[in-house]
Amino acid sequence: MSTPQAPPPGAEDRMRRRLRRHNRALAELAATKTELVSALLHELRTPLTAALGMLDMLPQRTGDPLLDEALPLIARNLRRIERSTQEIATISGIENGTIPLDTTQFDLPQLIREIAAAAGADCSVTPESGLITGDRARLGEVFGRLLTAVRALGESAGVRAERSGDQWLISYPLPGEQATDRLFTSTGAGGNAMALILARAVVGRHGGSVRVHSAGGTAYLRVILPADQ
Repeated sequence: MSTPQAPPPGAEDRMRRRLRRHNRALAELAATKTELVSALLHELRTPLTAALGMLDMLPQRTGDPLLDEALPLIARNLRRIERSTQEIATISGIENGTIPLDTTQFDLPQLIREIAAAAGADCSVTPESGLITGDRARLGEVFGRLLTAVRALGESAGVRAERSGDQWLISYPLPGEQATDRLFTSTGAGGNAMALILARAVVGRHGGSVRVHSAGGTAYLRVILPADQ
């Protein structure tokens, strides 16, 4: 049996230097993303505020059939852009830590049941109680919006939560033909792209993750959160 060869002299040092370079590049990329989002939001908000202000000064009816049809459409789209910019600002703030999250202990199964009941969705939770520490309101928003987004894909989806070791697994069954992350990359189906981006920001700040998982021939969108001991 051959003896494993020792790494060449200096190989470990070169690997450590390479890792440090990668980490610096990732840190610079994250900083660039934060700066880019801040700049884009500023560029969007200034003309948007001016346009909404001018729109509020216009009469509801002008007597011109073309304008009377166009102005409400313009107003709806400007309000939609305003809501999107506000949500992007919130998500960016959560990601970079400028928006603080609560750190209180609460019963996760109870929250899951509340979200499912409000949506009229099926719910399965095992065990029936269990504590986690985090922002109950933000996580509740995430669970509710993911449930709405998954149901908008065309099937009557529910939610299942179970504890596995030191983690909680919150799962939403997905249609079989859309079992990839790509189903959340467009703004269709009830705004599901923004729901997923928000989920990743909030869950990431809680030390968890959001991913697509397959088990028993069924695909799930799964939120993984650390459980309290």
